[in-house]
Amino acid sequence: MVLKRKLFVLASALFIAGGILSSDAKTLLLVPQDNRPVSLSYTVSTATKAGYTVLTPPDAYLSGKNYQGSPDLIWQWVDRNIGKADAAILSTDTLIYGGLVDSRKHNESLETLENRADRIRTLHRRFPSVPIYAFGTIMRTPYASSGGVEPYYYTSYGTSLYRISALQDKMDIGTISNAETAELLSLKLSVPSEYLQDWYKRRTKNTIINRKLIEDTREGVFAYFCKGHDDNSKNSQSALESRYLTKDAKGLSPKIYGSFPGADQLALLLIARYHNDANHLKPTFSVIYPLGREEDTVPSYENQPIGKTIEEHVIAAGGTIIKKNTPDIMLAVNTPLVSTGESGTFSNYGMMKQSTTDFMNQVDSIIDRGIPVAMVDVYFANGSDNTLMKLMQKHDILYKVAAYDGWNTASNTIGFAIAQAILAPDMSAQDHKDMLTEQYLDNWAYQANIRKDITRMCESQHTNYIPTPDIKEEMIAEVQDFAKRKLGLNPATVSADFPWNRLFEIDAKVSPNPIYPVYMTQAAKRLKEEQEAARKLKEAQEQQKAKAESASVPVQAKGSNVSEGTDISTVYINK
Repeated sequence: MVLKRKLFVLASALFIAGGILSSDAKTLLLVPQDNRPVSLSYTVSTATKAGYTVLTPPDAYLSGKNYQGSPDLIWQWVDRNIGKADAAILSTDTLIYGGLVDSRKHNESLETLENRADRIRTLHRRFPSVPIYAFGTIMRTPYASSGGVEPYYYTSYGTSLYRISALQDKMDIGTISNAETAELLSLKLSVPSEYLQDWYKRRTKNTIINRKLIEDTREGVFAYFCKGHDDNSKNSQSALESRYLTKDAKGLSPKIYGSFPGADQLALLLIARYHNDANHLKPTFSVIYPLGREEDTVPSYENQPIGKTIEEHVIAAGGTIIKKNTPDIMLAVNTPLVSTGESGTFSNYGMMKQSTTDFMNQVDSIIDRGIPVAMVDVYFANGSDNTLMKLMQKHDILYKVAAYDGWNTASNTIGFAIAQAILAPDMSAQDHKDMLTEQYLDNWAYQANIRKDITRMCESQHTNYIPTPDIKEEMIAEVQDFAKRKLGLNPATVSADFPWNRLFEIDAKVSPNPIYPVYMTQAAKRLKEEQEAARKLKEAQEQQKAKAESASVPVQAKGSNVSEGTDISTVYINK
């Protein structure tokens, strides 16, 4: 315990001084689940800032918005590069199916999938000194979906498939009613049999592979293996499969195996786990909440209380939660009074709440005591709580916290916040600031605020929610304007992109130097045009007035013989 505290005090001191701790420029081989920013650029950026060299496959090999991943090419890349790495962080979905989305849509034979899975075991045998930290997912069961991230028939029959799976889950646990049994039969008849067969056949293959990976964990292939529950709900096919996989994993220590909500946060979480293992750190965490349901809050898109999810993530990262004594890291978890909503709704307009004010005063006090605080903002799904952010700005702690996250699902936010808080002591002051800025621009600026404006712009232009070049320019302009107004940054130090050419996410880009072109928002352009028009109008009016005044001055007639002092009314002009 004393050694651990000394390590943490040293880390804190170096963090404040802008120093680097103990990564010793180690090299990580990362195979992400796809090329979205949360999977790739944000994860790599955070690890790089903490002193790691991160090797990743060529982007063309990874799963993207409009193309599948290439698992065989990625395996070739892994074989060529694994010898350069001190540790491997591997998405099994990518190595076996091609990527996260590919795991939901593939048509590979079970034999092909098993052969790819076997290569992980072979990799471990060939390079036993390179620890493998791997993560996969239990295939999600969304209520509905579009945009090509599910099988094509999900657009028409996704809601029915979701309901069928929920009823079958209830049937499996013995809680289905007679009416629901009849509903289940009716729903099965309403969905074409070939679609049902395709969906369940793929899920069966994936479950077989997951069992194989659990057995590999039992046999020591992985230093740690995590099975994420991708967008799960209480009753669903995902919940049913998870229940049986839990039985398969019985007896495995939570130090080497975890299974909990989320997917997009897992790569960074496992990098933090390796960081702790390599540096012999065992950080302690405590948790505070505002008034409300606190640890019993069940967030949107998830099927268990947030307190349980937090504890599972802390254990996965190699830490422990303590109730007494001073923790190494304090998790300040911003939960709602009742239930989570969407950040883009009117309810997120930033009204001051006493519960949030009291919560922020508590955070302030903890920071003043020198305890690193990770802000875990799960009041809303898919973006920041504007009330919390206004108070963080008012209290001047935006850049005094160890980490801030408030994006997508609660588990995504939890995993990133824990991981970034663990890695923060190894960052320079500038890198740490840039890491926080990435999240503020993504979670607060875009997800909670700007996305609404861009959505309306797409609707007015009838773009089918696909960002056109002028819409992208407007997004960048609003991000830069937000950075200047809310964060006090030079707008030329930030930019953004639509990496998957959709409105759901951006790739926030942050530089310590002013390297990006600065754009004007449409509102600023209109204001400038109005001001220019007003200026021109004023000039025209002044010119007209001057002309009128000039025309009204009396003109002395040529040849008139008027002497100074003569009364002009008595003068006659000879014609």
